[in-house]
Amino acid sequence: MEALLSASPSSMNCTMRHLSFLSRSTGDIAIGQEYLSIPDQSKLHQVPLDHVGNGQHHNSPIPFNSFLSGIKQRLLSFIYRRIWNEETDQTPRIQCLKKKFFFHFQDYVDLIIWKVQFLDRRHLLIKFGSVDGGVSRNADNHPAFFAVYNMETTEIIAFYQNSPDELYFLFEQFCDHFHAISKNSLHMNFISSHSNNIHALEQLRCNKNKANSFSQFVKKMLASLPFSCQSQSPSPYFDQSLFRFDEKLISATDRHRQSTDHPIRFISRQLNILKFKIKPGPEGGSTDTRTKKISSFHFHPFLPLALSVQQTLFMQPAVVNIHFRR
Repeated sequence: MEALLSASPSSMNCTMRHLSFLSRSTGDIAIGQEYLSIPDQSKLHQVPLDHVGNGQHHNSPIPFNSFLSGIKQRLLSFIYRRIWNEETDQTPRIQCLKKKFFFHFQDYVDLIIWKVQFLDRRHLLIKFGSVDGGVSRNADNHPAFFAVYNMETTEIIAFYQNSPDELYFLFEQFCDHFHAISKNSLHMNFISSHSNNIHALEQLRCNKNKANSFSQFVKKMLASLPFSCQSQSPSPYFDQSLFRFDEKLISATDRHRQSTDHPIRFISRQLNILKFKIKPGPEGGSTDTRTKKISSFHFHPFLPLALSVQQTLFMQPAVVNIHFRR
């Protein structure tokens, strides 16, 4: 956690001429409404303002006489101070602010919260994005921003823009810190990650080496953040120190996956032999091989019991199987 929070910038005491006022009681920067008239030519605004989705107008500008929310003020203050500290000379500093802050000011104002998770009892990991990305079925094509927020001090202490390499390396080395799980349950120790399991780390590095673009790989890995509560199964059958299996077909992460007519094999890593197989779908197999099928699995936290649910895309009845080891 210390590494994740080390991105906090130093505070700055100075007079900022390009702001309409400065809140002296909290140290927050409040952005004046006159800057809302700056022409916005950034790439985030590619949809016309009159675009209507789900019966509501998106990308509508904030009313002239409205105030920004407290957390949005904190976010803008953090971004401004960070850009300010990048330069020491006045002229390059002003140019940098115009290019990186004021030019994208409306983009920052229009950000909404997509998802939030607890990192610990004090800190939240917040994922920001555009309104269109929030209502889209595929949000991966929209830019995303991550912020670490301290609830006690009400401060933004880290901010990562779209596909940040720094956040990915923290995620790779300290993945367990992104899972807010109970430490009192012994069976939760079986959850494997690339931070605590050498086999999971080797699989991650293999996927990274196969990727055509590192930036796209980073964006894909960070798309799962923030993690949902109970999104990973603590079953020991997913402990990658004990078993090897095809993660394209099954894994500890609770989500739908492509289903096949072949059983999923669990191989013992110590003995390198087949220990058991799981076959979703009908017992005799499916007669229609052209229909695309998806499956989801639900494992008991520690008992040798699992449920598999196989569904098709044409509203056919789902096939539910109960699997247990004798």
